[in-house]
Amino acid sequence: MGFMAFLRAALLRRGDVEPPRSPVELVRGVRRDLSHDYSLGVRDVIWQEVPAARSAISALEDDERVEAGAVAPQENPYQYLFELKVAVFDPSVWSGNVSLVEDCMRAFERVLAIGSELVDESFEWVFLKELRRRSDTLGESYGPLLQRKVMSPRD
Repeated sequence: MGFMAFLRAALLRRGDVEPPRSPVELVRGVRRDLSHDYSLGVRDVIWQEVPAARSAISALEDDERVEAGAVAPQENPYQYLFELKVAVFDPSVWSGNVSLVEDCMRAFERVLAIGSELVDESFEWVFLKELRRRSDTLGESYGPLLQRKVMSPRD
């Protein structure tokens, strides 16, 4: 018995009139817990360490409120890290704004200290290739966790 068949049978036993036909239908029925931090702490780290990213974070969250009918929360670690990259990190590296780059490096260190596999993977997808490529110019500003991540063997 597949997962969806099992789930359907369980929901029917529970008395639900129409069980979901697919995982998407199942997710649509989920009510978002507004007290849960879907970013796993990444949002707060970026907010505290990189004040220049606050407008990008606010814009991301405003967009999410408009899309209230979304099937799943979109404010996840990946999105916050991507917003940081596009709105602050890339422009600061290109313009040579050392202060903003240092803010980002402090945020990277704290994000990696969260220790979540999802946060680590999100960080790797968004930043790792770029940080490896720029290790000769930015490497001195890498903290111990970031340095270990950047210098670790490539998979």
